[in-house]
Amino acid sequence: MNAVRVLAAAAAFACTAASPEPSAPLSGDQILARAKAVFRAYPRPPFVAYTLVRRDFHNGAPDFENSYTLKLWCRTADRSALARKAWKGKAYGDLENITVMFDKAVDPGPPTADMFEKRLFGAPGARLDASPAAAAIPGAVTTGEPLAEPTTLPEIGRIGARDGDYRVVRVARDGDTIHLWLEPRTDAERNRLDEMWVDARTYDLRRARVRDHLYFGITGQSIEDDFDVLFTPGPGGLPLITSIHGATRYGQFETDYTFRDVTFPPELPEWYFQPKLYGAHRADAPA
Repeated sequence: MNAVRVLAAAAAFACTAASPEPSAPLSGDQILARAKAVFRAYPRPPFVAYTLVRRDFHNGAPDFENSYTLKLWCRTADRSALARKAWKGKAYGDLENITVMFDKAVDPGPPTADMFEKRLFGAPGARLDASPAAAAIPGAVTTGEPLAEPTTLPEIGRIGARDGDYRVVRVARDGDTIHLWLEPRTDAERNRLDEMWVDARTYDLRRARVRDHLYFGITGQSIEDDFDVLFTPGPGGLPLITSIHGATRYGQFETDYTFRDVTFPPELPEWYFQPKLYGAHRADAPA
């Protein structure tokens, strides 16, 4: 009997000695760095076509004057887009050239927008760099706190623990996601991400809260507008914006943006992005 106990104890000790030590927990800044690397590992398609449904509310009542539906054909390199009003899935009326982007007096987007891109809230017309090829991200984050480093997650380039734009001030597990609270390190007007939720297994972006502005007419006047942005995996896993709920500080103005019918044309005619040629192509206008 004693011999059996000795053998069992020896076997247990051997298994314990052979087991690897648990991975060190990831800091908030390391999680942010991984989320950025995963997001930017997906290739950005050169063109995206989609329907944007905008619904505005003022003091809880529908604002029909500022609500509309658009069909857009966008060149993602500079966010230049051909836009037409839409009704029951069909485009009609005038052709308009707009630059879709956040924190400007235009509609936000496109659904493939890089939420970490430094010029996301900068001047229109800035050309974006292409993203590297997508990378598979296996592994899993353990449940509970602290959040452990996945042992099988491959390195994507050189991921540092410090982000140049944001510091993570709080981390919490929220179901299948990790919730991060951010503060800008510099230039709060440019770095407008306040919170983000990333998939706890893959670090893919699932939700973000962003400070934007609601602009009034041609005067350029604006008030702070908080955006709650939701994402869903698109083809190849690329997180696509599916909806945005915007609300001003005291809730008197609210706006819902819904991105539908998202497709990725391999190419689009060059005249789509040259508004001076629109008059000659009315018969060729996409519907």
